[in-house]
This record gives sequence, C-alpha cells and structure tokens, in this order.
Amino acid sequence: MRGVRFRVLGALDVRDAGGAPVVLNRRKQRVALAMLLARANEPVRTSELVTQLWGDQPPPSAAANLQSYLAGLRKVLDDDGGAPRLPASRGGYLLRVEPGELDSARFQELAAAGGEALAAGDAVLALDRLTAALELWRGAVLEDLPLPQALEVEAARLEELRLDATEDRYAALLALGRHDVAAAELPLVTNANPLRERLWELEMRALHRSGRQADALATYRRAEVLLREELGIEPGAALCELRRRILDGDPSLNPARASAALPQQLPLAVPDFVGRQEELALLDEEPGPLVVITGAAGIGKSALALSWAHRAAERFPDGQLYADLRGGASTVDVLTAFLVSLGVPATEVPPSVDGASALFRSTLADRRLLIVIDDATHADQIRPLLPGSAPCTVLVTSRNRLSGLVALQGAARVELGPLATSEAVALLGRVTGEALVMTEYDAAAEIVLLCCGNPLAVRVAGANRCGQSLGELVTDLSSGDFFSAVVIPGDENASVPASFARTQERLTFAAQRLLALLGMLPRSSFTVADAAGLLRTSVTSVRRPLSELVAWNLVRAEVDGFTVDLLTRRLAAALGGAPSPAPVAPTLSPRLP
Repeated sequence: MRGVRFRVLGALDVRDAGGAPVVLNRRKQRVALAMLLARANEPVRTSELVTQLWGDQPPPSAAANLQSYLAGLRKVLDDDGGAPRLPASRGGYLLRVEPGELDSARFQELAAAGGEALAAGDAVLALDRLTAALELWRGAVLEDLPLPQALEVEAARLEELRLDATEDRYAALLALGRHDVAAAELPLVTNANPLRERLWELEMRALHRSGRQADALATYRRAEVLLREELGIEPGAALCELRRRILDGDPSLNPARASAALPQQLPLAVPDFVGRQEELALLDEEPGPLVVITGAAGIGKSALALSWAHRAAERFPDGQLYADLRGGASTVDVLTAFLVSLGVPATEVPPSVDGASALFRSTLADRRLLIVIDDATHADQIRPLLPGSAPCTVLVTSRNRLSGLVALQGAARVELGPLATSEAVALLGRVTGEALVMTEYDAAAEIVLLCCGNPLAVRVAGANRCGQSLGELVTDLSSGDFFSAVVIPGDENASVPASFARTQERLTFAAQRLLALLGMLPRSSFTVADAAGLLRTSVTSVRRPLSELVAWNLVRAEVDGFTVDLLTRRLAAALGGAPSPAPVAPTLSPRLP
C-alpha cells in the first residue's frame, strides 16, 4: 500500500492512502508493528521481536504467533502489487517506510531543520519548522500500548527531542521579539518539566523582556528551591549569570526591535467560508515563495486566499501586504503603496517600475512578509512585485492560469473548481438559514447544481431570495428569470453576470465570439472539431482562441476534448446575444444525514 501514514506520536494509528484507518485489533500485533516502525527500513531479528513481545521465556507458540501477526500486517499493507512492505531480511523482518509516511521521522527532520536555522540566526525559519514539528504530536509516544524495554528507550529518546524542539521554539520566539507569547506559555511548560534548566532560563528572559523583572527573579527562586530539593544541586552557571544580569539591569537583555512599520493590510476574511480543505492543507504544508490561486469568476479564489492568509499570519512576523488589482491600479502605484507602508517616504520612491521594484526588493531583504495580490490579469503585473531572496510568500489570485509565472518564476498553482454539492448546500444554508435548507434539502441541492457549484452564484441566489421558498427559487433559476436571481441591484460585486463580463472583456475578439457560440451548445462537452465548426474555421485556426478560453478558466480541457459548464454557457449566450441554453434537470445527490 503506497501513501500509507504511520503515526506513533500519540496512540498508534495507521491510515491508508485515502485517509481511512487500518484496523489492527490484536495488541501484540500492534506492538510488533511499533517495534518495526521504531527501526524503520532496518532489519529486526526474529529473536529480538519474540523477546520483546513475550519476555525471556516465551511460550512454544511464540514464533508461530509472531508469523501470524506479521502475515496479517502484510495482508493490510501489501495490497497494490508494489514492492513488499514487510520482507524477510537476515533472520528477521524489515518494514519499508517511505519518506513522509512516519510522523516520528518527519518530526525529527523538521526539528533538526529548525535547530539548524536557529543556530544560523534565521529565527523566522526556525519558528516555522519547529512549530510544524511540534504540531505532529498528539500525546505521549504510543500511549495506547504497553511498551517493551526497546520501545521505552525509543519513546524516551523522542520525548527528549520533543523537549529540545520546544526549547528551541521558545528561543526563536524570543529572538523575534515575541516575548509576550513566550511569557504566557512558558510557565505551564516549565512546571511540567521542572528539571530542564533551559526552560527556566527562557521563562526568566521572557518575563524580563515583558517588563516583569520581579516575576523573572521569583522564577529563579522557584528553580533554585526545586533543584536543591529534587536533585541536591545548585542552579547552573547560565541561570546564575542571567539572574545577576537582571539584578544589574544589563541593557543587552532587551535587544532593540526593528523600528520599521509592520503592515497589517489583509481585508476581512469571508466569515462563512466553507470547503476547500484540501487546498488549505496544501497551502499550510509548504506554501513556497509564489503561489497562484486560479479559477473561474466567482469560484472563491479571494475567499480562499484571505482565509488562509489570516490563519497563517503569525508565520509572517514582519506583516502582511495586500493589493487588489481589479480597479486597474498601476504597478508603480502598488509598489509605492507597499513601500510607504514599510516606512519608505513616498518622495523617495523612484517613478519607474524598475526603480521602484529594485527598492522594494532591497526593503524586503531581511524581512518575512505575506504579500496577497488579488485579481491579477497577466504575469507582467506580478513580476515587479516579487521579492528577491527574502523569505516572503506571494499569494496571487487570478482568473487567468498565469502559466508564465509557473514556467519562468516556478509558481505553484492551486486550481479551484466548483464546490462539492454538500459544501455548496452548507454555504446556501448559511445565507438563507440552516433550518430552511434542511426542510427543503432537495430544492437546495437543485439550486446548487443550477449554479454549477459556483460560490458567488450560490451566495447571490440565496441572498436574493426575497421571501421565496427554495422551490420557487429553483423555478426562477430554471427559467428566464435566472439573471435577476443572480444579481443584487446596485451592487456590481454581487452580480454574477457582471463578474463574468469582466472576464469576457479581457478576451480577444475571436475568443469572445467562440465563447458566445459555445453558449448555444445544448451539452457541456465538445471537441476541437466542434469548436472549429462553430467558428467556421479550421481546426488549426481555432486552437488559439480555444487555448485562450482554457487559460481564462472558461473552458476546461479534458483527456478526450473540452467541457464548458451550464452557468458559463448561459452567461456566454446572454452576454453574446445568443439564445440561452435550457438548463438540464440536475441529478440530485442523496440527502445528507
């Protein structure tokens, strides 16, 4: 089984590639698996496994029982025809574990990277890696199993590394000037691990930097009493020296923080954001320096970007910058606004794009910021806004796939499609009322399908209901009243046709014409030959406008052709002056429990 997940930092847990639990009911079988995981990719002798499972005087059936346990493990782990997970090896057995499959191995990698970054003076990277490492822990190592001696030793080793990583994380927080966070959290950690002198030292530093000198000295006295009573020793040299420096008022204990402005420009996140868990997890794991979130108009690109940006804000201690390009702001205007918010006087910003971009890169050289750029049209808008070597993340949303940024700047691309029916129904419930949706669930699901899972269309249709039942709203969406149902008068931002038109007007004439003709199709799928027939041109000539529609997420390329959803066809037909296609009665998904 490829892509399996083994978790030992807490209760033993095994998940298949789809995330479903792998059930192992026999206790000794689970202990045997834990033994093999502790020595992953190394042979473990049969005699050692028997001794650890049954002690120095195993019963005669021990070897046969062990073989039965391991055969059961093979059955659940080797089900895809790949290389065996648990081959016999030199008088024993070896469990093959791929990188990223075992949480304890991933923890050690992240903790080591964090420690190295801290030693190198990169406290931002250190905090990111160490926080990620510690978040893998769900409890004590293998807390649901009786541990034989070999596993007790391994559990103790991992717990020691956990404490080392915890100490390094608080050291990183202090290096970043976040002594308030450290001062709030450290007393609980220190009380749980009172023999760790470095924790006492970190707590004293955090309290002192928070202006709580008396509390810092009281902390030293508690450490002194405890160490004498528990171990019969005096505090170490580091603790004693720190106490002396606090008493002497040593100014070097309070390093000056950078005086530069910390911009906090993120707009309010969507309060009823639903779904997109896979995309959020992808961004959480490793966003990278440049990410493009792309998808059709109204599909929820900005909502995803802002939801993730708010939850990840603390990973960017130097602040967040935000620019909305929909209003047509020039690149120089955006650069000037960014630089001014970072403390650069407006009079010192060069008037040219190249000059302002160079100053922007220099200003960001030693900072870690999150930069969110909303509704970009083309790659050349973005390139001057990219930092140089600074450890920043730039998050771009666009209806265009921005393939140039992927090809030349190595951008990661997150593609958004329609919401799943259950998620879109949940969104409709938050707009119209959960009770109404549960009462008229079938109608709610039909509304979602008539809106093709487009979050903007679902939101506007629900908010524009005007006292109707959901069944009556289905009738409107299925008829000529469709457009009035997805427009809130006087609010262009809440108009599905207006949002679609902003994409349409960015197309070439040939692409606009092809899109209008596709609006007359009675079905969602078509071939390149169908597109050529609509334009009355050759297959070769139709490829350019067709590729343009794919680039703007109006048409989706499939293995055997192309698809264009009902919502796009109805909007294209209406805005292009063609008869709108009749909606096909949707197939409803089962009622959710």
